[in-house]
Amino acid sequence: MISYFKSILLSRLFLLVLLFLAIRVPLILLGIPLTLQEVKAMVLGERLSENFMLYRDVYDTTAPLSAALFWVVDVAFGRNILMYRIIASTLIFIQGLRLNLTLNTNGVLNEKTYLPALLYFIFGSIFFEFDTLSPLLLGMTFLIFSIQYLIVAPKEGISNPRLFKGGFMLGIAALCYLPFLLFLIFGFFAVVFFAFNTFRSFLLFLCGLLFPYIVAFTYFLYADALPNFIQYNILSAWQFDIDLLLPGLDLLKIVALPILFLLFAVTFCAIYAPGLNYQLKFFQLMLIWLPIAALVTIAGQEISAITWLLFLPAFTYFATFLFLRSNFLWLTEPLFLILFGFAILTRYNTLLPPLPYVAINTSGLTTQSASKYYEVTNARILVLGDDINFYVANKAATPYINWQLAQEDFGQLNTYYAVFKISQNIATAKPEYIVDEKGLMPELRYKAPEVFGRYKHIGQNHLYKRID
Repeated sequence: MISYFKSILLSRLFLLVLLFLAIRVPLILLGIPLTLQEVKAMVLGERLSENFMLYRDVYDTTAPLSAALFWVVDVAFGRNILMYRIIASTLIFIQGLRLNLTLNTNGVLNEKTYLPALLYFIFGSIFFEFDTLSPLLLGMTFLIFSIQYLIVAPKEGISNPRLFKGGFMLGIAALCYLPFLLFLIFGFFAVVFFAFNTFRSFLLFLCGLLFPYIVAFTYFLYADALPNFIQYNILSAWQFDIDLLLPGLDLLKIVALPILFLLFAVTFCAIYAPGLNYQLKFFQLMLIWLPIAALVTIAGQEISAITWLLFLPAFTYFATFLFLRSNFLWLTEPLFLILFGFAILTRYNTLLPPLPYVAINTSGLTTQSASKYYEVTNARILVLGDDINFYVANKAATPYINWQLAQEDFGQLNTYYAVFKISQNIATAKPEYIVDEKGLMPELRYKAPEVFGRYKHIGQNHLYKRID
């Protein structure tokens, strides 16, 4: 398979597309478990489609462009989970082809090939989580587009538009997923390696990076949401509190082999370093990519299988270099087939019997089907807690869809301002039900009886119903 996709004949591209569809489509049609990220995206999209303003009327940390995409999807398709997954697969497809085009047109490899796209498609599909639409996945698309403009050839070192576009693409990526701002370091080294007049070139790149943020700041300023935009989005990503969405051992089952192969490929590339100066600079730049991706992983706070996407462009480059330079086809072909088989096995893991050492616990990723989550359906609710499973069959009625941010109010019930703000929001929204996971309703009913006194406890699952 490696030798076949080394060629850039049109027939290879056609088969590459068919292979991508063969890997992705069956699992999508068979049914991927609904993830909590998708539920959160749908809830956010619904709130925004009801003409509520992000950060002002909806308290969440999601970056503005990702939230805008969720809003567009909800307006056009509603809670159509299939459309979310089609968009996710389309983004992976675009990323793989764009990275392949960048490597081929800029001559960073010894020959033009479809191997980068092949590797990206395979290792960008190693788990069902890569079929879910997320801010990280959306931002990665623009990050990959920025590479083309940052690796400016020496003869184009004074090309102002390219450097500005590179910074602009990176700024757009950060507006999709804030931790991508750390790739400013990557952009700095790209300017150092490839551009003339480093200081002036870096200023051009920086202007491009800041331009989307200037537009965003202006928009939220006029929308009376700028302070919350700064607090909820700009500042919230730098707490570095890590939360594993998959158990550590289960996460290793998915990414251990790709990481080991990445280390092997990096070692191979270091020994058989590219001969041309331009290629050597790109090799060094992709080495810098790896620690930056690790920093973005930590800044992202939530670590799961999809975090591997941050390392995938570097993996694709180093693996392609290895397969092109290695003269031992008898070794590389079986090695690739082993990696390919591993990727397919982990991707379809959820459909396999729960065998020891193979089963992966996805309870931290996917929604749960407990009866308490369906005690009420198709209702407008408020959940006092961080369990968003309640929103699978219901809609959010208040700005408090992110419990971490909601605690700024509900965690300070001993202050008049917090009680007043909560009362105003609840009185305006009038949720039909309140799910009191944190046991706050007795205190709320005591301190704001005109608002919360209208809710009567029903059932046995901390559920309160509004009685008009």
